[in-house]
Amino acid sequence: MLDLFRHRRLVATLALLYLSQGIPIGIAMDALPTLLRHDGASLRALAFLPLVGLPWVIKFLWASWVDNHWTPRLGRRRSWILPMQLLVLLCLLSLALVGITVDTVGWVVGLMGVASLASATQDIATDGMAAEHFQGDLLTKVNAIQVAGVMIGFFAGGAGSLMLAGTFGQTVAFLTLLGVPLLSLGFVVLLPRDEPSAGHGVSSAGGASLLGFIRRPLAPSLLLLALLSAMTAVSGFGLSKLYLSDAGWALEDIGRLGITGGVITIFLGCGGGAWLVKRIGLWRGFGVGVFFAGVSGFLWFVQAVHWVPLNEGLVWACIVLGSLSTGITSVAILTEAMRVASQGDQAGTDITAVQSTRDLGELLASSSLVALTARLGYGGAFLGGCLLAVLALSVALRLRRREQRPEIAVASGL
Repeated sequence: MLDLFRHRRLVATLALLYLSQGIPIGIAMDALPTLLRHDGASLRALAFLPLVGLPWVIKFLWASWVDNHWTPRLGRRRSWILPMQLLVLLCLLSLALVGITVDTVGWVVGLMGVASLASATQDIATDGMAAEHFQGDLLTKVNAIQVAGVMIGFFAGGAGSLMLAGTFGQTVAFLTLLGVPLLSLGFVVLLPRDEPSAGHGVSSAGGASLLGFIRRPLAPSLLLLALLSAMTAVSGFGLSKLYLSDAGWALEDIGRLGITGGVITIFLGCGGGAWLVKRIGLWRGFGVGVFFAGVSGFLWFVQAVHWVPLNEGLVWACIVLGSLSTGITSVAILTEAMRVASQGDQAGTDITAVQSTRDLGELLASSSLVALTARLGYGGAFLGGCLLAVLALSVALRLRRREQRPEIAVASGL
């Protein structure tokens, strides 16, 4: 913890930025559908709301632009963080004034779309700043803060805003959430102007580009691993809610499981992931996380095919293992992405490529769960999640062996 304290100003700034980035997506993906449904919106009208999160999936398309264009007056990363944070503030303030109702749904979706775009763009610059300033064990801890911060922000924007809105009204709820991006904006303003370090990496002649990342020897495997790890996590969490609902569990009990799982992911998964990476190495730690996901999927499978009866104890075991897996694998894969990115001069582009691939994996897994269950049943779908975990583990072991080869390490700059 002493190393984090020595960089406390920058660490606190990054923590607030990641927390702030999670709030708009939490509002859009969690609170918005609930509030609109409560106001009488039809389910058909809510079907397209998840598209508000699309900028997080496709942000790789403009990540190189963020890396390549900035003003020396503000610095490379602050040139993007400051205006994007201001844009998020304006969107949340407008949301507080307009309110979320069926009559204002057009304005609300537009505002949250802009806020999502601004947050996704800001995330490119924020990740670039983290990768350029931290290395080694400290980088792992910062990644744990990143994953936890975004998740806490998501819960604050989703469940938090619903609780505040139900007690004090929507205006108070969104004005309260406004305090987080406002505070992070103040911290960013107080940071010294950041410049790309002359010795930070070897600059490519054409500037930052997605192709520059893909050409690295380990990049395709890293992208595949990001895709598989995200799909593995979603195949357990997303499908389990449907399964328990069809099994007759009460909605409040399912919700309680979800909240508990989120808390475990944030505090034990992310913290445990940072500890594991430091103790046993990055890919071994990732392997432990994937193993937990596989065990969780198998326990869901044996209950779904009635090898053992559905019982609360096994369900909680599945939730705990799945939550730990999500936190551990997220910290490990993003630490590796930042480590690779820190060796070059296009950190924002490199990290965004990995993150967008993870988001794509979550989107693909979420969209295919129902179809897979309809064809194979819950047992087949859960077994598919187990197979994804095995495949992810095999890719991780292969990647670890490749990184240990001297010629690969030199070629990739590792």
